[in-house]
This record gives sequence, structure tokens and C-alpha cells, in this order.
Amino acid sequence: MEQPEPGQPSRLSRCLVTGASLAAVATLIMVAFTWPAVYAEPHGVPVGLVAAEPESTTIVAALEQVRPHEFTVRRYPDRDAAVQAIRHREVYGAVVVDGGPELLVASGASTIASQLIGALTGVLNPAGQTTADRPPVTDVVPLSPHDERGAGLSAFFFPLLLGGLKGGIFIAIGIQGTARRLLTLVVLTVIAGTAVAVVGQYAFRILSGSFPLNAAASGLTVAAIAATVIGLRNLFGLHGVGVGTVLIMLVGSPISAATLPVEFLPRPWGTIGQFFPPGASVSLIRAISYFPDAPTLPQWFVLCGWTLAGCLLALLTRNRPSARTRSTTPPSTKIA
Repeated sequence: MEQPEPGQPSRLSRCLVTGASLAAVATLIMVAFTWPAVYAEPHGVPVGLVAAEPESTTIVAALEQVRPHEFTVRRYPDRDAAVQAIRHREVYGAVVVDGGPELLVASGASTIASQLIGALTGVLNPAGQTTADRPPVTDVVPLSPHDERGAGLSAFFFPLLLGGLKGGIFIAIGIQGTARRLLTLVVLTVIAGTAVAVVGQYAFRILSGSFPLNAAASGLTVAAIAATVIGLRNLFGLHGVGVGTVLIMLVGSPISAATLPVEFLPRPWGTIGQFFPPGASVSLIRAISYFPDAPTLPQWFVLCGWTLAGCLLALLTRNRPSARTRSTTPPSTKIA
């Protein structure tokens, strides 16, 4: 691209193209972060059911009639089995008839899903009964008393994402040499993961559970995002920084399920989002804080996979000119 002479104003065409391009990017950002909320609706939310026949069949039919396609019912033999399923994140809650009636929810998994399941009192409360006869709602996995609405936990993930993205951009542009970039990445991962976990768990008290696991998950989230940016920068030059930013910020973040459960996002994007660093981080840190019995190996695998892929990409492309140069802008020529 032809560069303007020093002191000369940019061409009018360049101004128009740049302005239009930036407006398009701003619009794309708005669409990416707005459309999941606009089109969010529950579909296939897993919910447990403890009831004998024929009540079980009657309740399933009533759910499908009142809330068509919103729930996927999984039957359990007793209340204890339903509670264990909630703690293992197999279901968001349960309808208990045998030994009840009672509704079980887990606000630690999602306040929105808990409200949805808690509103099913009509299924267990036939017409004509008074409000006092409605079944109790038990929160099996409540949120932290310091974050009763879950707003702090939802807000926690966005700065973590920005920290990884910002760190990756600064390392990719400001540090020369692939080995030194990766060394800086290690330092960033260790310090950022520890610091973020300290603030989230001890200062704001929105995280709970194992501190070492929270620190490791936070650091690995930063590493996965930053390593992706570094690897793409080595491959494509400075354009790779833009590619990495779009991949993480505009693709992975809106479908991460940080504010809405996976089952509320348009299909299949909620499931796809769990294979990106933001989505895996959201599920992993939530599980560490509230669901220590739930399996977390898939989330660890996703974050480690992105981190290793970014580092390998950086190493394999370390001899490319784009990996060694500071800028794609040609140096200015000296005037004799």
C-alpha cells in the first residue's frame, strides 16, 4: 500500500475506506454480542424427574404441553440420585414427586435455568390448590453469599478474556524472537493466573473451591488466548493479531455461555462455543467453584489444546520473515 509523504494529509479515498471499514467492524461487534441474547430461548434443558408410573408419564406430557421442547427429562430412582446428578452437572434441577413434592434447582449452575425450573410449580400444584400448598424449591448448589445474583461470576470472565487477548497482542508485537515470546507467555500465565485467582477468591469472594485449581484454570485461560495470538502473529505477521482477536473476541466470546446456559443459545453455537477458550474457561471455573464432583477433563483438554497449538504454531513458523520483523511497514528511506 502506498504510504503518504511525511506531513501530507491522507488521501480522501483512504479516509472513506478506513471509516467504512471501522464502521463495519463496530457493527460486527454489536451483532456478535447481541444476537445470542436476542434469539436466546431454552431448548432441551436437562431436568431430572423422580416419580413412579403413571405420574412420571403424566408429568412429562404436562411439561411438553406447557413448555414444548424446552426440557429434556432424565428419570432418577430417588431424590438422592437426582441431587447427585445436579452436583455432577448432568441436569440443572429436578422435579421430585416421590417423597415430595419438591423442586430442586442449582443457582450455581445458572440463575436463569434455576428460575425456569423453579417456575414449574404448576406441574406439581394442581389447579385449585392455594399458594401455601405449592411445593418447596430447594437450591442444591446455591451461589456464593457474596455473589447472590451471580453477576460477579459472569463479569469475572470478560476481564480474564481481555487479559489474555491484551497480553497476547503485546507479546506478539513488543517482544522479538519466538523463544522470548514464549518465555514471556509463561511469566504472564503464572503471574496472571495467581493474581486473578487471589482477587476473585479472596478479595471479591466470587470464586470458591480449590485455590490452586482456580489459579491454574485462570492462568491456562490467559495462556490459551495469548498463545493463539502469538502463533497466528508468527504465521501471518501483524495481520495474525487481527485474526486471533476476531477468533477469540467475535467468535468465541459471544457463544461462551458466560451469561446464558448453553441450552439457551441458538443451536449449534452453544455447543461449538465450549470448544473455544472462553467457553471452556466459563465451564471449568464454574465447576471448580460450585461443582467439585463434576467432570472437568474436557475443559482442561480444550484449554491445553489451544495453548499447545499456539505454541507449536509459533515454533514451527519461527523462521518465517513475519515472525522476525517488528512491523509490516517498510522502513523510511533516508534523504541524502
